[in-house]
Amino acid sequence: MGEDSAPAIPEVRPSAPLELLWLGHLLITHPDGGDPRLAALGPEMTRRLASELKDFWEDGHEAGMAEMVVLADLSGELFAERLDRLLPELPVLGGPAAAGLRSETDEDRVRILDRLDRLTRDRDIRRRYGLLLQAIWQPLVPEWETRGLPQVRAAGASLARRLQRGEPLSKAAEVVERLRRKNQAWGELIDEAERRARLVLVPAYFGGSWSIWDLPHHVVVGFSETASPTEELLGEARHLSSRLRVLGDATRMALLLRLSERPTSVGELARIFDLAQPTVSAHLRALRDAALVTTRRDGPRTLYRADRESLSELLSQVAERTGASG
Repeated sequence: MGEDSAPAIPEVRPSAPLELLWLGHLLITHPDGGDPRLAALGPEMTRRLASELKDFWEDGHEAGMAEMVVLADLSGELFAERLDRLLPELPVLGGPAAAGLRSETDEDRVRILDRLDRLTRDRDIRRRYGLLLQAIWQPLVPEWETRGLPQVRAAGASLARRLQRGEPLSKAAEVVERLRRKNQAWGELIDEAERRARLVLVPAYFGGSWSIWDLPHHVVVGFSETASPTEELLGEARHLSSRLRVLGDATRMALLLRLSERPTSVGELARIFDLAQPTVSAHLRALRDAALVTTRRDGPRTLYRADRESLSELLSQVAERTGASG
């Protein structure tokens, strides 16, 4: 299809890999098991899987399963309704992963490509990662198959009918207009994908209100059919307030300020602030759960450092949403 052709009608399809992606996000943001979508895991399993997921890559960054979504797209499994052919033995790259990922920051893109390279070169890493993802997904399969999949199929069929009747994309799928308002580059990415028949809309069951992924073969816009504007606002507020609340403790803030200067171990922080190591560890755990610090190994020691990009993103988001950035 040429650049000047009329936009193609986007496909609307379920995606079990994207459901798994959202479950990973929930584990990272709710490691205490507080989100009802993780109820089938139970508190103890939620904490264990969240810890394993955060620590798996040991590259200083905790969150994300984007590498799994890229592999699903390249292997033709992105829109599978089950994960039997994707997990636990993840496929080796079947094409150029570097194509796409324009929806990500430069830093995230580099990290995703590095993880994909490691998965391709090291079968043991690929095996262990696949088993971890399977451990997250398997307890949720009954709920997905009995409730989630029928719900997203119905939502997708309804949206597809509206698009087939000629309803404009931005009206039929309000999430598209929301993404255009949030980020001009995302809007341009969606428009280009629509023209080139690469755009796929994915209703989510476990997912949040929106997501956008520029993948090697598709541009995917995910959305939660059940999220009302009020629920979305409350969800965003809960997420922001839980992270901001961490900064309300003076000792915790002092630790973060120190970690913004240079990476430091728990023992060294305990000496500097004259605190017991368990107290420092508890503060660092709270900062880490709020995605405000990251870790890396330095021989036998674990060094903590402030995640400046994540902190900047948090403060910028608050400023933008309250109008204080104008």
